[in-house]
Amino acid sequence: MRFRRKPNPNRNHPQYCPYCAGENLFPDEETEFAWACKECARVFSVMFHGQDDSEHQPAQSLSTNDALRASLARKGELPGGGK
Repeated sequence: MRFRRKPNPNRNHPQYCPYCAGENLFPDEETEFAWACKECARVFSVMFHGQDDSEHQPAQSLSTNDALRASLARKGELPGGGK
């Protein structure tokens, strides 16, 4: 007979109860993602749904040196300190 389930790697650990802000939280057996608050006796679920990939990929940033050169070129200044 087993008393413990295998740990769920997708279970996110909340820092506080969303109802009473209590910090006395324990995993609950209701679902794989349920947490029980011992201060207000409520059960709630925390699930991470992730992020979708963006439809448009941003352009790659310039390096620091290239950005500095581009900025100086726009202002009409040369890297040697002259104009």
